[in-house]
Amino acid sequence: MWRFGVRRLGDLVDHVMPVFEEHPLKMAKEVNFLAFCQIVAMMRDRVHLSMGGLERIATISSTMNRRKPSRLMESSEAIRQPSQHR
Repeated sequence: MWRFGVRRLGDLVDHVMPVFEEHPLKMAKEVNFLAFCQIVAMMRDRVHLSMGGLERIATISSTMNRRKPSRLMESSEAIRQPSQHR
C-alpha cells in the first residue's frame, strides 16, 4: 500500500488525477472522482474565491460519498438563535 500526501493543487492536477484517469475507478467511486475533478478545475480557475463559486462547490461536494448535506455553507448567522428581548 502506498500513501501519497498532497499539499498543492498543482500536485493533484499533475500527479494524482492522471493516475485515476489512466486507471478508472469503478461505479460510485468514478462518479465521485468526476465531481472531484470538477471541483479541482473550479479551484484552479479561482472560482472558490467568490461566495457564489464556493456555494457551487459546496453543492457539488454534497453529492459525493455518502451524500450527506454539506455543512460548509452553514454560518453562525444562519444558525444563531434570535435574542430574547424583555
